[in-house]
Amino acid sequence: MNTSTQQFLMDSGAQTPIICGPMYPGSNPELIAAVSEHGGFGVVQPVTLTSLYGHDFRAGLQLIKTLTDKPFGVNFTLFGGANQKYHEQMQEWMQVSIEEGVKFFLTSLGKPDAVLKVAKEHGIAVYHDVPNKKVALAMRDCGVDGINCINWRGGGQTGVQSAEQFMEELHDIDIPMICAGGMGNANDVKQVLDMGYAGVQMGTRFLATKECKITDGYKQAIVDSTESDIVWTNKIAGNNSSVIKTDDIMKGGLTTGPIINYMLTQPKLKKYARMWLMSRGIKNYSKSAFSDDVKFWQAGKGLGNITSVKTVAEVMREFDLSTDVSASMP
Repeated sequence: MNTSTQQFLMDSGAQTPIICGPMYPGSNPELIAAVSEHGGFGVVQPVTLTSLYGHDFRAGLQLIKTLTDKPFGVNFTLFGGANQKYHEQMQEWMQVSIEEGVKFFLTSLGKPDAVLKVAKEHGIAVYHDVPNKKVALAMRDCGVDGINCINWRGGGQTGVQSAEQFMEELHDIDIPMICAGGMGNANDVKQVLDMGYAGVQMGTRFLATKECKITDGYKQAIVDSTESDIVWTNKIAGNNSSVIKTDDIMKGGLTTGPIINYMLTQPKLKKYARMWLMSRGIKNYSKSAFSDDVKFWQAGKGLGNITSVKTVAEVMREFDLSTDVSASMP
């Protein structure tokens, strides 16, 4: 097994190679802090922190630091030049993160070259979300420290291939691989670590915790749903997003219309189409975070193995890899 990610996490103060992935709407500061405090590694989603939960970015990071002295990371979504205002905002967030002592960046979409340059100057590790081998190799060549392999079982913006296929194609890539998607309990985690992954990223399992500030209806839907209740739609971000099948999700169908479909096929227009879709998706997710009147609920197929809402401490005890996994099952 490639253990360098595990070593990085352990050196940073984490007890298990488990990352709580950045989520909209799930990544409230209390959740991020609880995951890090109880042995994992929380990752901040800046838009969630500021726009959804209303924190000034620096104050939000400082709040997390009052709740735990353990390390956490920050996620940056890279839209290139499609939105200059967002680009400038991201630069500000990055500088604040550096000043507040963050040592782990997780980048999504786009090319992380500019982020890498700044990060290397400040001793910050950078991992990048990848959907396939082509992107994974490109990220390795541009110098990322590790890759976050988004498989087809994940929630939210999902991948198109299995965890097994990632490992088969990239077993010799020589940088750490994180498995992201479809893990709901300790056996799920053990299986992917046994494949050779250096760590795992989970989202849905941490949504169904008491520290997460989404609605009780959303949490109960995760507990009550099965894998067959997960559907894909491209109407949220322009690529496949995994969500729980609800009347609100199914209204108007799961795919975009012909104009957006065309834009998504054009390299010069794709980023604009995706940003427009994501802005609409954010509005719906914002409503669903605080009211069960709107049921836009992201989740991955790992929910089939989530049987109850727990505290983060209880979840992390289940994932204690030093104990017998079967003994920690509910």
